[in-house]
Formats: sequence, C-alpha cells, structure tokens
Amino acid sequence: MVSLEKKQEIILAHEKQFAFRLSRHVLSKPELNCLMILIPFLLIFFIQDLMKYKDGLRTFAENYLLCRKKALLEAVNALTEKRRVDTYPLAEQAKLTGKSMERYAEFLAVLADHYTDLLSSEGDSFEEIVRSAYGNNRNNFLLFINQLSNVEKSLNSVLMSQLSQTQDGVDSTVQKMEVATNHLYRADADLIFGCSC
Repeated sequence: MVSLEKKQEIILAHEKQFAFRLSRHVLSKPELNCLMILIPFLLIFFIQDLMKYKDGLRTFAENYLLCRKKALLEAVNALTEKRRVDTYPLAEQAKLTGKSMERYAEFLAVLADHYTDLLSSEGDSFEEIVRSAYGNNRNNFLLFINQLSNVEKSLNSVLMSQLSQTQDGVDSTVQKMEVATNHLYRADADLIFGCSC
C-alpha cells in the first residue's frame, strides 16, 4: 500500500509535468533561421530570446502550480486530520473580492476534491491512482475534466474583466491556455484509460 506522502509526491510530479507541457503550448518559442547562422551577431539575439523563453517556461509553470500545490496540501491536511476540505481560507489568502473570491474558492474546491479522491485511491503510479479514483471509467474522469474546465473558465472570465483594461493580450493568452489545457487533459485521459479514437 502506497503511503499518503508518496501519493502526494506522485500527484505533484504529474502536476509539474503538466504545467511544463502547458507552458510550451502557451509561450512561443523563438525560431532559428538561416540568416542568424550566417550573421553571428543575430545569433546572439536568438540565444538571448531562447534564454528568456526557457526562463518564461519555468516561471509560467511555477505560477501555474501555486494554486494546485495549495489545493493538494489542503487535501492532504484534511485527510490527515480526518476533516472536510475547506478551501475558503486558501481563497482568502489571494486577497480577491466579490465574485473573484467566490470563483477562486470554487476552483480550489474542485481541485482539492479531485486530489482527495486521488489520495484516497490505490496505485503505484499516477495512471493507476487516477484509474482507481475514477472507477476505471474514462467518462467519470472526463466529467471531472469538464467540471474543472468550467470553473476555471468562470474564474478566468471574472479575472479577465478586471485585467483586460490594463494589460494587452490577456484575452488571447487565457484563451490559448484554456484550449491547450483541455487538449492536454484529454491526452492524459487517452494515456490513462486508452485512446477512444
């Protein structure tokens, strides 16, 4: 039987991998062209852009993981303390107000409930844990993915209404994230439960 701590490590490792996969879909990688090879001076700019890109991938993944780590820790603590998951205090830490706060708490609750299910399941790998948690049923897992996507879109919508006036490109970046996230979750479902092609 795998310990709670080991399952937590397995889940977090998967979330980290997912965050880096997502970052590569959202951030544009600089492209090397023939001119850069012929003119070494231009190659310096390419290398600088490539270093910024790699740093951007890391930063994106770290920021993406913040709420997931909080929700996972809350799930672990709730199981250890034999209590219900309570994500409201986590949402309060973000210092959001009104609908933003409500949507964020709802998003964290969906994540924490998912993590609780995973932590309460058996398996030596992420795939085995997910199959156990969702009764070896792809459709049950897809229902979770849809639920998470819906609450995430709702949260993004509220947050975008506050950011759009101050930052260019927010809408397109968030849309790119939502599309890529959905694609990656479905790829995970194919890997875990077998392709439904």
